[in-house]
Order: sequence, then structure tokens, then C-alpha cells
Amino acid sequence: MKKLKSSHNEFKKNSKNTLYKGFAKKKKTNEYEKQTYLEELSNRLNLPADILAGAPIITATGRNEICLENYKGIIEFNSDLLRVQTKLCRICIEGKNLNILYFTEDEMKITGYIHSISYQ
Repeated sequence: MKKLKSSHNEFKKNSKNTLYKGFAKKKKTNEYEKQTYLEELSNRLNLPADILAGAPIITATGRNEICLENYKGIIEFNSDLLRVQTKLCRICIEGKNLNILYFTEDEMKITGYIHSISYQ
């Protein structure tokens, strides 16, 4: 029995100015490109970026209180350091006598003397 071989791939190679021209393989988008796309989409739809992208929202009241929204989980916590994972990055809050007053599925309130907030 003779096995049939498809000539489809060979046909694609030989026909550069035809239907297959626009179907080049797309490279995978990295997280930065994805974020930029979502920001552009939110601008065109006149929606806040945090709604579409799930961007973290950090509201600092002075140096003693932070409200953090849109987080996934707590990675590390002690009185000097809090590391939180969000959809887009990790957030590191450094300070003294840090305390989590409350936390829900997507919001938390941190108090203490805050030295720095950084994104990793």
C-alpha cells in the first residue's frame, strides 16, 4: 500500500504572494507587550486600566497607611517587610512595625512606618 504525502507545506513555501502571505507565525507576546495592549484598549474604550488588566492599585495615606487592591496573595510578611504577588508583578513594602489591619480576596490595609514601596 502506498502512503500519500501532503503537498500543502510545499505549496505554502512556493506561493509567497498568495493567500498564505499574511499568515506568518506570530511570536509570543511577553508580559510587557500584553500590558501595553491592555492599556491601549482601555484608553480607546475610556475605561480605567485596572479594570481590564487587573493592575494593582496602591493608595498611600501619608507614611503610615497603605491600601492595596487587586493582589493575588501574600508571599512574605513580617514587621519589616511585606511581599505581595499581583497579576502583573510583585510589590515589596518595607518599613517598621508593619501590620495588616485587614485583608479580603482582593484588598488589604497595611499600617506602620513605611520606608519604601517597590515593584519587582
